[in-house]
Amino acid sequence: MNKKNIMLPVVIAIAAALIYYFVLYMAQGKIRETSKMEKVAVAAVDLPEGKMIVRGNIKEVDIPTAYIQKDAYVISRGANLSDIENLVTKVAIARGNQITKPSVTSLSPESGISLKVMPSYRAFILPVDTNVSSLIKPEDKVDVLLTFDAMIKNGGGKEKMTATILQDIPVLGVGGNLGQGMDSASRAANAEREANNAAFSDRSVLSLSVSPVEAQYLALAQEEGVITVIVRSNGDRKVLPIEISSFSKLFS
Repeated sequence: MNKKNIMLPVVIAIAAALIYYFVLYMAQGKIRETSKMEKVAVAAVDLPEGKMIVRGNIKEVDIPTAYIQKDAYVISRGANLSDIENLVTKVAIARGNQITKPSVTSLSPESGISLKVMPSYRAFILPVDTNVSSLIKPEDKVDVLLTFDAMIKNGGGKEKMTATILQDIPVLGVGGNLGQGMDSASRAANAEREANNAAFSDRSVLSLSVSPVEAQYLALAQEEGVITVIVRSNGDRKVLPIEISSFSKLFS
């Protein structure tokens, strides 16, 4: 047997061994990739289309890297659950499914104020001057005052009085600004829209979160006198008994 015939099986054996080790290495790489776990944001409950996401709707779970969906909110890669709060679902997301960027959108006038209204409450749309609305932001708390003409007893005519009719009322939105959940592009578009509106009108609106009964009194107040909105300090949630004011009391 010549030398050539002896070397051929050796070469084939070496080639087979190299192929075997290459396949084994690739398989081990896939196993390592599959077994590596990362924290990903998923739906904690079934989320219907058009649902505004709150913290209780989402949670972090460990998912193998190989099974993380494209554009998912991966907590271990710098995303936060707070990035998803107050966003709105564009499609229904079943419980346990990953939250992906294409499946949610920013809270905006197009998505509607109803998404921010808590169950059993209402959003009262209150017209105000733009110089007032420019100083108030969503999530602020306000008191509502009514100035009206009151009848004086014993035929004494009328006297202007001011009463605080509502206290500690949350502001859901100011004009088209609905607050958190707006990305930079949405904020810029909203600011431009508000500026255009202000150029043609000196009026804007506040969207206030009120109970049905409070909504009735606020609607009645609009017809009876002048409404004034005052802003509360952050963290001040006290509701106080406040005496009605009048000029006769002021100068007595």
